[in-house]
Amino acid sequence: MTKRQGFSTTTVTAIRAYPSQVHIVTGALLRAEAWAKKTGSKVAINGGYFDEAGKPMGLRIAARNRTNKLLSSANWGVFYIRQNPAYISHTRDYQPSKYTQEAMQCGPRLVVNGKTTDLKSQWGRRTGVGIEASGKVIIAVSDGELSFDDWANIWASKNGLNCRDALNMDGGGSTQMWVNSKTNPVNVRAAWSVPDAIVVR
Repeated sequence: MTKRQGFSTTTVTAIRAYPSQVHIVTGALLRAEAWAKKTGSKVAINGGYFDEAGKPMGLRIAARNRTNKLLSSANWGVFYIRQNPAYISHTRDYQPSKYTQEAMQCGPRLVVNGKTTDLKSQWGRRTGVGIEASGKVIIAVSDGELSFDDWANIWASKNGLNCRDALNMDGGGSTQMWVNSKTNPVNVRAAWSVPDAIVVR
C-alpha cells in the first residue's frame, strides 16, 4: 500500500507491511532500485548511517546474520524483528538474542509510545521506519526537506502515519525509495548508493 500526503510543501511516501515481509539487506553499495532487484523485493528504501568508506555504522543483522556490531555509545535506537513482531528500542535497552531475525541501528528515535521526542532543529530529506499499534511496519521517505520536528509529527499524528514508535534512518543524499508497481510505481532518487537497505518482499 502506498500512501501519499503533503506536509510542509513536501511529499511523504509510505509503505505498510507485515513484519514477516520486512528484511535488512547489506553487503554491497547499491541504489534502492538495484537493492530491490538484487533481493527480489517489491520495495526498497535506504538504511542507516555509514562512513566515508561506505562501511555501515551501528548494528546490522540480516537474515539472522550479524554483519556489524552494536555501537553502544550512540544515543540512537534499534529497529529489529524478533520472532516476527517488530520493535524499536533505545540503544541502551537493546538486548542481543539468537532469535533476532533482522536489525538496524540508527537515529534519532522520532516517536516513543506515541509521543514525539526532543529533537534538534535540522532540515533535510528524510527516511524512517515505524511501527503501528497493530504491529505492522511502515517505511517512509520525504522527497523534499523537512525539519526533525515536522518529520516526527508526521509519524506520531493520527492524521499522518499514526505510529506508536518511529526511528529516523539516514537522510539527505541517501534518502531513496523504489516501489515496483504497475499501477503506482515510485522512484525517489538519491545522490549516491548505500551499503544497506530495508526491503519489503
